[in-house]
Amino acid sequence: MVSTCGSYNRNRTASFSTKTPYFWVNDEKENIALDSETWFEHEDKTCQVVHLNAVLRHGARFPSLKWIKRMTVLHKKLTENGVDEQFPFLKTWTNPFPEESDKIIAELGQQEHEMLGERFAHRFNLLFDEDMDSIRIVTSSKQRSYASSLAFYTGLSQTVLGEVDKTKEPIVNDIEMRFHDNCVHFKETVDKNKSATSEYSKFKYGPEVAAIAKKLTDVLHLPEKAAVTPDDLNTIHQLCAFEEALAEGGSKWCQFLDKESLEVIQYMNDLKQYWKKMYGHEISSAMSCPLLNQMFTTLDKVIQANNADEDYEVAVFGFGHAETLAPLYAALGLYNDEPQLKADNFQLHRNRKFRSSRVLPFSANFAVALYQCDSGEDVEDYIEYVVRFYANEKTVDIPACGQKVCSYKKVREFYKNHVDDCKFHQMCRNPEPKGSNKHEEL
Repeated sequence: MVSTCGSYNRNRTASFSTKTPYFWVNDEKENIALDSETWFEHEDKTCQVVHLNAVLRHGARFPSLKWIKRMTVLHKKLTENGVDEQFPFLKTWTNPFPEESDKIIAELGQQEHEMLGERFAHRFNLLFDEDMDSIRIVTSSKQRSYASSLAFYTGLSQTVLGEVDKTKEPIVNDIEMRFHDNCVHFKETVDKNKSATSEYSKFKYGPEVAAIAKKLTDVLHLPEKAAVTPDDLNTIHQLCAFEEALAEGGSKWCQFLDKESLEVIQYMNDLKQYWKKMYGHEISSAMSCPLLNQMFTTLDKVIQANNADEDYEVAVFGFGHAETLAPLYAALGLYNDEPQLKADNFQLHRNRKFRSSRVLPFSANFAVALYQCDSGEDVEDYIEYVVRFYANEKTVDIPACGQKVCSYKKVREFYKNHVDDCKFHQMCRNPEPKGSNKHEEL
Protein backbone atom coordinates (compact mmCIF):
# COMPACT_ATOMS: atom_id res chain seq x y z
CA MET A 1 0.00 0.00 0.00
CA VAL A 2 1.36 3.40 -0.96
CA SER A 3 1.07 6.06 1.70
CA THR A 4 -0.76 9.21 0.69
CA CYS A 5 1.74 11.21 2.69
CA GLY A 6 5.44 10.35 2.73
CA SER A 7 7.24 10.55 6.05
CA TYR A 8 10.21 12.81 6.67
CA ASN A 9 11.09 10.93 9.87
CA ARG A 10 12.56 7.77 8.41
CA ASN A 11 16.22 6.96 8.32
CA ARG A 12 17.75 9.14 5.61
CA THR A 13 20.63 8.27 3.37
CA ALA A 14 22.27 10.02 0.44
CA SER A 15 22.58 6.78 -1.50
CA PHE A 16 19.72 6.74 -3.96
CA SER A 17 21.04 8.84 -6.83
CA THR A 18 18.35 10.92 -8.53
CA LYS A 19 15.63 9.01 -6.68
CA THR A 20 16.59 10.58 -3.34
CA PRO A 21 13.86 12.68 -1.67
CA TYR A 22 14.97 16.29 -1.16
CA PHE A 23 14.72 16.35 2.62
CA TRP A 24 16.77 13.19 3.02
CA VAL A 25 19.80 15.27 2.06
CA ASN A 26 18.66 18.75 3.13
CA ASP A 27 17.50 19.83 6.59
CA GLU A 28 13.76 20.51 6.53
CA LYS A 29 13.96 21.76 10.13
CA GLU A 30 16.53 24.43 9.31
CA ASN A 31 15.73 27.66 11.13
CA ILE A 32 15.47 30.20 8.31
CA ALA A 33 15.37 33.80 9.47
CA LEU A 34 13.07 36.17 7.64
CA ASP A 35 14.94 37.95 4.83
CA SER A 36 18.15 36.06 5.65
CA GLU A 37 19.25 36.33 1.99
CA THR A 38 17.75 39.73 1.20
CA TRP A 39 20.76 41.82 2.26
CA PHE A 40 24.46 41.31 2.84
CA GLU A 41 27.60 43.43 3.15
CA HIS A 42 30.16 43.24 0.34
CA GLU A 43 33.32 45.35 0.11
CA ASP A 44 31.89 48.05 2.39
CA LYS A 45 28.67 48.18 0.41
CA THR A 46 25.18 47.08 1.36
CA CYS A 47 23.74 44.75 -1.26
CA GLN A 48 19.99 44.16 -1.60
CA VAL A 49 18.38 41.53 -3.81
CA VAL A 50 16.44 42.90 -6.78
CA HIS A 51 15.73 39.71 -8.73
CA LEU A 52 15.71 35.93 -8.27
CA ASN A 53 15.85 33.49 -11.18
CA ALA A 54 15.43 29.86 -10.16
CA VAL A 55 15.11 26.43 -11.76
CA LEU A 56 13.67 23.52 -9.79
CA ARG A 57 13.36 19.84 -10.52
CA HIS A 58 9.92 18.33 -9.95
CA GLY A 59 9.19 16.78 -6.57
CA ALA A 60 9.33 13.12 -5.57
CA ARG A 61 7.35 10.98 -8.00
CA PHE A 62 6.29 7.40 -8.52
CA PRO A 63 8.59 5.01 -10.42
CA SER A 64 8.48 4.80 -14.19
CA LEU A 65 6.49 2.03 -15.83
CA LYS A 66 9.76 0.32 -16.82
CA TRP A 67 10.86 0.02 -13.20
CA ILE A 68 7.41 -0.92 -11.91
CA LYS A 69 7.42 -3.91 -14.27
CA ARG A 70 10.99 -4.84 -13.36
CA MET A 71 10.06 -4.88 -9.67
CA THR A 72 7.32 -7.42 -10.28
CA VAL A 73 9.59 -9.56 -12.46
CA LEU A 74 12.37 -9.57 -9.84
CA HIS A 75 9.96 -10.59 -7.10
CA LYS A 76 8.78 -13.49 -9.23
CA LYS A 77 12.37 -14.58 -9.87
CA LEU A 78 13.22 -14.61 -6.17
CA THR A 79 10.09 -16.47 -5.06
CA GLU A 80 10.46 -19.06 -7.81
CA ASN A 81 13.93 -19.78 -6.46
CA GLY A 82 12.83 -20.16 -2.84
CA VAL A 83 14.19 -16.89 -1.47
CA ASP A 84 10.85 -16.27 0.24
CA GLU A 85 11.57 -19.15 2.64
CA GLN A 86 14.57 -17.24 3.95
CA PHE A 87 12.90 -13.82 3.73
CA PRO A 88 9.19 -14.38 4.52
CA PHE A 89 8.13 -10.83 3.65
CA LEU A 90 8.43 -11.87 -0.01
CA LYS A 91 5.54 -14.33 0.46
CA THR A 92 3.05 -11.53 0.98
CA TRP A 93 4.74 -8.69 -0.88
CA THR A 94 2.82 -7.19 -3.76
CA ASN A 95 4.01 -4.32 -5.89
CA PRO A 96 2.71 -1.14 -4.22
CA PHE A 97 3.08 0.89 -7.41
CA PRO A 98 0.25 0.46 -9.93
CA GLU A 99 1.31 0.71 -13.55
CA GLU A 100 -0.95 3.71 -14.08
CA SER A 101 1.11 5.67 -11.53
CA ASP A 102 3.95 5.88 -14.09
CA LYS A 103 6.07 8.94 -13.14
CA ILE A 104 3.20 10.97 -11.66
CA ILE A 105 4.03 13.20 -8.73
CA ALA A 106 3.60 11.76 -5.25
CA GLU A 107 2.13 13.70 -2.36
CA LEU A 108 5.61 13.70 -0.87
CA GLY A 109 6.79 15.60 -3.95
CA GLN A 110 4.06 18.20 -3.54
CA GLN A 111 5.02 18.56 0.12
CA GLU A 112 8.64 19.12 -0.88
CA HIS A 113 7.69 21.96 -3.19
CA GLU A 114 5.22 23.59 -0.85
CA MET A 115 7.94 23.62 1.80
CA LEU A 116 10.45 25.01 -0.70
CA GLY A 117 8.01 27.79 -1.57
CA GLU A 118 7.80 28.65 2.12
CA ARG A 119 11.57 28.54 2.50
CA PHE A 120 12.22 30.80 -0.51
CA ALA A 121 9.58 33.18 0.85
CA HIS A 122 11.41 33.38 4.17
CA ARG A 123 14.85 33.88 2.65
CA PHE A 124 13.77 36.61 0.21
CA ASN A 125 10.57 37.90 1.82
CA LEU A 126 11.00 41.59 1.07
CA LEU A 127 11.56 40.84 -2.63
CA PHE A 128 8.11 39.25 -2.93
CA ASP A 129 6.19 41.35 -0.40
CA GLU A 130 3.31 43.12 -2.14
CA ASP A 131 4.83 42.33 -5.53
CA MET A 132 3.54 38.85 -6.29
CA ASP A 133 2.10 39.98 -9.62
CA SER A 134 5.60 40.43 -11.05
CA ILE A 135 6.58 36.79 -10.56
CA ARG A 136 6.71 34.50 -13.61
CA ILE A 137 6.13 30.75 -13.23
CA VAL A 138 7.34 28.51 -16.08
CA THR A 139 6.97 24.73 -16.29
CA SER A 140 7.54 21.82 -18.60
CA SER A 141 4.47 20.12 -20.04
CA LYS A 142 4.82 17.08 -17.74
CA GLN A 143 2.28 16.61 -14.94
CA ARG A 144 4.96 16.19 -12.27
CA SER A 145 6.53 19.55 -13.11
CA TYR A 146 3.24 21.41 -13.49
CA ALA A 147 1.97 20.05 -10.15
CA SER A 148 5.27 20.99 -8.51
CA SER A 149 4.94 24.58 -9.73
CA LEU A 150 1.45 24.86 -8.22
CA ALA A 151 2.61 23.40 -4.89
CA PHE A 152 5.62 25.72 -4.76
CA TYR A 153 3.54 28.82 -5.46
CA THR A 154 1.05 27.70 -2.82
CA GLY A 155 3.79 27.70 -0.19
CA LEU A 156 5.29 30.95 -1.48
CA SER A 157 2.04 32.91 -1.64
CA GLN A 158 0.72 31.54 1.66
CA THR A 159 3.88 32.68 3.43
CA VAL A 160 4.09 36.10 1.79
CA LEU A 161 0.39 37.01 1.61
CA GLY A 162 -1.05 34.98 4.46
CA GLU A 163 -3.36 33.25 2.00
CA VAL A 164 -3.00 31.08 -1.09
CA ASP A 165 -3.02 32.99 -4.37
CA LYS A 166 -4.83 30.80 -6.91
CA THR A 167 -4.71 33.32 -9.77
CA LYS A 168 -1.18 32.60 -11.00
CA GLU A 169 -1.16 30.40 -14.11
CA PRO A 170 2.12 28.65 -14.97
CA ILE A 171 3.47 29.11 -18.50
CA VAL A 172 4.34 25.86 -20.31
CA ASN A 173 7.66 26.12 -22.16
CA ASP A 174 9.40 22.86 -23.11
CA ILE A 175 12.20 24.57 -25.03
CA GLU A 176 13.40 26.08 -21.75
CA MET A 177 12.35 23.42 -19.27
CA ARG A 178 12.58 20.23 -21.33
CA PHE A 179 15.09 21.07 -24.05
CA HIS A 180 16.55 17.54 -23.99
CA ASP A 181 13.30 16.24 -25.43
CA ASN A 182 13.41 18.80 -28.23
CA CYS A 183 16.98 18.28 -29.41
CA VAL A 184 17.37 15.72 -32.22
CA HIS A 185 21.18 15.71 -32.10
CA PHE A 186 21.18 14.89 -28.38
CA LYS A 187 18.60 12.15 -28.80
CA GLU A 188 20.44 10.47 -31.66
CA THR A 189 24.05 10.79 -30.51
CA VAL A 190 23.69 10.56 -26.72
CA ASP A 191 20.29 9.57 -25.36
CA LYS A 192 19.66 6.62 -27.69
CA ASN A 193 23.32 5.79 -28.30
CA LYS A 194 24.67 3.25 -25.82
CA SER A 195 28.26 3.98 -26.80
CA ALA A 196 27.76 7.50 -25.41
CA THR A 197 27.59 6.01 -21.91
CA SER A 198 30.25 3.33 -22.38
CA GLU A 199 31.91 4.19 -19.05
CA TYR A 200 28.63 3.37 -17.32
CA SER A 201 28.40 0.04 -19.17
CA LYS A 202 32.02 -0.84 -18.36
CA PHE A 203 31.44 -0.26 -14.67
CA LYS A 204 28.05 -2.00 -14.70
CA TYR A 205 29.68 -5.18 -15.98
CA GLY A 206 32.99 -4.61 -14.17
CA PRO A 207 34.57 -6.16 -11.07
CA GLU A 208 33.06 -3.83 -8.42
CA VAL A 209 29.47 -4.52 -9.45
CA ALA A 210 30.22 -8.22 -10.01
CA ALA A 211 31.54 -8.48 -6.45
CA ILE A 212 28.41 -7.08 -4.80
CA ALA A 213 26.17 -9.12 -7.12
CA LYS A 214 27.99 -12.33 -6.11
CA LYS A 215 27.80 -11.38 -2.45
CA LEU A 216 24.03 -10.93 -2.64
CA THR A 217 23.65 -14.11 -4.71
CA ASP A 218 25.34 -16.00 -1.87
CA VAL A 219 23.21 -14.32 0.79
CA LEU A 220 20.03 -15.27 -1.07
CA HIS A 221 21.32 -18.82 -1.79
CA LEU A 222 20.43 -18.45 -5.44
CA PRO A 223 21.57 -21.07 -7.97
CA GLU A 224 24.03 -19.96 -10.63
CA LYS A 225 21.33 -19.89 -13.32
CA ALA A 226 19.38 -17.36 -11.24
CA ALA A 227 22.35 -15.33 -9.95
CA VAL A 228 21.84 -11.66 -9.12
CA THR A 229 22.56 -9.48 -12.17
CA PRO A 230 23.51 -5.78 -12.36
CA ASP A 231 19.94 -5.04 -13.48
CA ASP A 232 18.65 -6.92 -10.42
CA LEU A 233 20.83 -4.72 -8.20
CA ASN A 234 19.46 -1.60 -9.84
CA THR A 235 15.90 -2.87 -9.38
CA ILE A 236 16.46 -3.56 -5.68
CA HIS A 237 18.00 -0.09 -5.40
CA GLN A 238 14.88 1.43 -6.96
CA LEU A 239 12.58 -0.66 -4.77
CA CYS A 240 14.41 0.40 -1.64
CA ALA A 241 14.39 4.08 -2.61
CA PHE A 242 10.76 4.34 -3.69
CA GLU A 243 9.26 2.15 -0.98
CA GLU A 244 11.29 3.84 1.75
CA ALA A 245 10.06 7.22 0.53
CA LEU A 246 6.46 6.47 -0.42
CA ALA A 247 5.22 3.22 1.15
CA GLU A 248 3.86 2.82 4.66
CA GLY A 249 6.38 1.16 6.91
CA GLY A 250 9.33 1.75 4.62
CA SER A 251 11.00 -1.01 2.60
CA LYS A 252 12.22 -4.44 3.59
CA TRP A 253 14.08 -4.63 0.28
CA CYS A 254 16.69 -2.28 1.75
CA GLN A 255 18.13 -5.13 3.85
CA PHE A 256 19.61 -6.58 0.64
CA LEU A 257 21.92 -3.57 0.18
CA ASP A 258 24.77 -2.88 2.60
CA LYS A 259 26.74 0.37 2.74
CA GLU A 260 29.35 -0.68 0.17
CA SER A 261 26.70 -1.99 -2.21
CA LEU A 262 24.88 1.33 -2.05
CA GLU A 263 28.14 3.18 -2.74
CA VAL A 264 28.94 1.03 -5.78
CA ILE A 265 25.41 1.23 -7.21
CA GLN A 266 25.34 4.98 -6.76
CA TYR A 267 28.65 5.41 -8.59
CA MET A 268 27.28 3.25 -11.40
CA ASN A 269 24.22 5.49 -11.68
CA ASP A 270 26.30 8.64 -11.34
CA LEU A 271 28.40 7.54 -14.31
CA LYS A 272 25.24 7.36 -16.41
CA GLN A 273 24.06 10.80 -15.28
CA TYR A 274 27.51 12.31 -15.74
CA TRP A 275 28.15 10.98 -19.24
CA LYS A 276 24.63 11.47 -20.57
CA LYS A 277 23.59 14.76 -18.97
CA MET A 278 26.68 16.53 -17.67
CA TYR A 279 30.25 16.59 -18.96
CA GLY A 280 30.38 13.55 -21.21
CA HIS A 281 29.37 15.23 -24.46
CA GLU A 282 29.38 18.84 -25.59
CA ILE A 283 25.77 18.82 -26.79
CA SER A 284 24.53 17.83 -23.31
CA SER A 285 25.50 21.18 -21.81
CA ALA A 286 25.18 23.28 -24.99
CA MET A 287 21.49 22.42 -25.44
CA SER A 288 20.66 24.20 -22.17
CA CYS A 289 21.32 27.57 -23.83
CA PRO A 290 17.61 28.53 -24.20
CA LEU A 291 17.36 28.38 -20.41
CA LEU A 292 20.63 30.24 -19.87
CA ASN A 293 19.55 32.83 -22.40
CA GLN A 294 16.28 33.39 -20.56
CA MET A 295 18.07 33.75 -17.23
CA PHE A 296 20.67 36.27 -18.34
CA THR A 297 18.54 38.32 -20.73
CA THR A 298 16.01 38.62 -17.89
CA LEU A 299 18.78 39.84 -15.59
CA ASP A 300 19.89 42.33 -18.24
CA LYS A 301 16.34 43.70 -18.47
CA VAL A 302 16.02 43.91 -14.68
CA ILE A 303 19.19 46.01 -14.43
CA GLN A 304 18.06 48.28 -17.26
CA ALA A 305 14.62 48.78 -15.70
CA ASN A 306 15.99 49.21 -12.19
CA ASN A 307 18.44 51.88 -13.37
CA ALA A 308 15.55 53.67 -15.08
CA ASP A 309 13.36 53.31 -11.98
CA GLU A 310 10.84 51.26 -13.99
CA ASP A 311 8.89 48.12 -13.06
CA TYR A 312 10.41 44.69 -13.72
CA GLU A 313 9.93 41.02 -12.86
CA VAL A 314 11.16 40.33 -9.33
CA ALA A 315 11.43 36.58 -9.89
CA VAL A 316 11.21 33.77 -12.41
CA PHE A 317 10.67 30.22 -11.19
CA GLY A 318 11.05 27.39 -13.71
CA PHE A 319 10.03 23.79 -13.03
CA GLY A 320 11.63 20.97 -14.96
CA HIS A 321 13.60 17.78 -14.56
CA ALA A 322 16.98 16.30 -13.66
CA GLU A 323 17.58 16.57 -17.42
CA THR A 324 17.03 20.32 -17.07
CA LEU A 325 19.35 20.96 -14.13
CA ALA A 326 22.24 18.63 -15.00
CA PRO A 327 22.99 20.21 -18.42
CA LEU A 328 22.56 23.66 -16.87
CA TYR A 329 25.11 22.83 -14.17
CA ALA A 330 27.55 21.59 -16.80
CA ALA A 331 27.09 24.75 -18.89
CA LEU A 332 27.79 26.81 -15.76
CA GLY A 333 30.86 24.72 -14.89
CA LEU A 334 29.53 23.43 -11.56
CA TYR A 335 30.32 20.02 -10.00
CA ASN A 336 33.11 19.42 -12.50
CA ASP A 337 35.37 16.65 -11.22
CA GLU A 338 38.95 16.25 -12.40
CA PRO A 339 39.79 13.79 -13.75
CA GLN A 340 36.50 12.79 -15.36
CA LEU A 341 34.36 10.10 -13.73
CA LYS A 342 35.23 6.80 -15.41
CA ALA A 343 34.73 3.09 -14.91
CA ASP A 344 38.30 2.59 -13.68
CA ASN A 345 38.56 5.42 -11.12
CA PHE A 346 35.80 4.61 -8.64
CA GLN A 347 38.19 4.66 -5.66
CA LEU A 348 39.58 8.03 -6.71
CA HIS A 349 36.10 9.55 -6.80
CA ARG A 350 34.66 8.35 -3.50
CA ASN A 351 34.65 12.00 -2.43
CA ARG A 352 33.59 13.43 -5.80
CA LYS A 353 31.83 16.74 -6.34
CA PHE A 354 29.16 15.20 -8.56
CA ARG A 355 27.11 12.93 -6.34
CA SER A 356 23.65 12.89 -7.89
CA SER A 357 21.85 12.12 -4.62
CA ARG A 358 23.05 15.48 -3.28
CA VAL A 359 23.21 17.48 -6.52
CA LEU A 360 20.08 16.17 -8.30
CA PRO A 361 17.63 14.76 -5.73
CA PHE A 362 13.92 15.20 -6.24
CA SER A 363 13.08 18.93 -5.95
CA ALA A 364 16.72 19.93 -6.55
CA ASN A 365 16.98 23.64 -7.22
CA PHE A 366 19.35 26.27 -8.57
CA ALA A 367 18.95 30.03 -8.33
CA VAL A 368 20.77 33.15 -9.44
CA ALA A 369 20.14 36.08 -7.13
CA LEU A 370 20.90 39.56 -8.49
CA TYR A 371 21.83 42.21 -5.92
CA GLN A 372 22.24 45.97 -6.18
CA CYS A 373 25.11 47.18 -4.04
CA ASP A 374 25.19 50.77 -2.85
CA SER A 375 27.75 52.51 -0.64
CA GLY A 376 25.13 54.92 0.61
CA GLU A 377 26.79 57.79 -1.24
CA ASP A 378 24.69 59.64 -3.78
CA VAL A 379 27.14 58.87 -6.54
CA GLU A 380 26.18 56.67 -9.49
CA ASP A 381 29.68 55.16 -9.73
CA TYR A 382 29.21 53.57 -6.31
CA ILE A 383 26.33 51.40 -7.51
CA GLU A 384 27.12 47.98 -8.89
CA TYR A 385 25.34 44.69 -9.44
CA VAL A 386 26.59 41.37 -8.09
CA VAL A 387 25.21 37.85 -8.14
CA ARG A 388 25.11 34.82 -5.93
CA PHE A 389 24.55 31.24 -7.12
CA TYR A 390 22.44 28.97 -4.91
CA ALA A 391 22.35 25.19 -5.36
CA ASN A 392 19.79 23.44 -3.18
CA GLU A 393 19.43 26.66 -1.17
CA LYS A 394 23.16 26.99 -0.35
CA THR A 395 25.56 29.46 -1.92
CA VAL A 396 28.24 27.91 -4.15
CA ASP A 397 31.42 29.26 -5.68
CA ILE A 398 30.81 30.93 -9.04
CA PRO A 399 33.23 29.65 -11.72
CA ALA A 400 33.50 33.15 -13.23
CA CYS A 401 35.40 34.45 -10.20
CA GLY A 402 35.94 31.48 -7.87
CA GLN A 403 34.01 33.15 -5.04
CA LYS A 404 30.46 33.13 -3.68
CA VAL A 405 29.85 36.75 -4.71
CA CYS A 406 30.82 37.94 -8.18
CA SER A 407 30.18 41.08 -10.19
CA TYR A 408 27.35 40.62 -12.66
CA LYS A 409 29.47 42.12 -15.41
CA LYS A 410 32.14 39.44 -14.95
CA VAL A 411 29.59 36.60 -14.79
CA ARG A 412 27.72 37.87 -17.83
CA GLU A 413 30.96 37.99 -19.83
CA PHE A 414 32.01 34.53 -18.62
CA TYR A 415 28.85 32.90 -20.02
CA LYS A 416 28.60 35.17 -23.06
CA ASN A 417 28.83 32.42 -25.68
CA HIS A 418 26.10 30.29 -24.07
CA VAL A 419 23.80 33.29 -23.78
CA ASP A 420 24.41 35.38 -26.89
CA ASP A 421 25.16 32.64 -29.40
CA CYS A 422 22.30 30.26 -28.67
CA LYS A 423 21.30 28.69 -31.98
CA PHE A 424 19.29 25.92 -30.42
CA HIS A 425 17.61 24.37 -33.45
CA GLN A 426 20.83 24.59 -35.46
CA MET A 427 23.01 22.87 -32.84
CA CYS A 428 20.30 20.27 -32.26
CA ARG A 429 19.95 19.68 -36.00
CA ASN A 430 16.21 19.98 -35.61
CA PRO A 431 13.86 20.21 -38.58
CA GLU A 432 13.15 23.80 -39.57
CA PRO A 433 10.69 25.05 -36.92
CA LYS A 434 7.32 26.29 -38.08
CA GLY A 435 7.00 30.00 -37.63
CA SER A 436 9.54 32.14 -35.84
CA ASN A 437 11.45 31.10 -32.75
CA LYS A 438 13.12 33.74 -30.67
CA HIS A 439 15.98 31.44 -29.64
CA GLU A 440 16.90 30.77 -33.27
CA GLU A 441 17.56 34.47 -33.74
CA LEU A 442 20.14 34.66 -30.97
